[in-house]
Amino acid sequence: MTAIKPGDILYVKRTGYRHFGIYAGNQQVIHYYKEKNPLVSDGIISETTLADFQGVSDTIYVLNSTTPSGPPLFDWIVHRLLGDDIELFSPEETVMRARSKLGERGYNLLLNNCEHFALWCKTGIAQSAQSDYLLSCLQLLNPLPSPHKETD
Repeated sequence: MTAIKPGDILYVKRTGYRHFGIYAGNQQVIHYYKEKNPLVSDGIISETTLADFQGVSDTIYVLNSTTPSGPPLFDWIVHRLLGDDIELFSPEETVMRARSKLGERGYNLLLNNCEHFALWCKTGIAQSAQSDYLLSCLQLLNPLPSPHKETD
């Protein structure tokens, strides 16, 4: 397993989705914490133990881990998808940004979920690939009406 460092984006696989958080050090993770069903209940940004974050998942993944052969794959992906002008926050700034949101409510599965939160802490951009995928699937099921051309 990759060593986890403060400021890393972590995720665990849950049934049907991935749950994200920011490692704060000392076996603590800052993430949207939900006591009930994560798909329907409201969440609050909390600092919990790594074990609570992991839950029943058998593996904790580090999204932005450094590889021995070069820069983190995460950095390359962020710059490729969002542009070269994106500057990633340092580990200390990432944790500070995560802590600035402690106690915040406002979880929304599609618009403000744990992935939005974790990526915002690291990049300043709240984005969720899981939500984007779900929204694109929903659009396929119910496409937007095409504009009608007026005839003379």
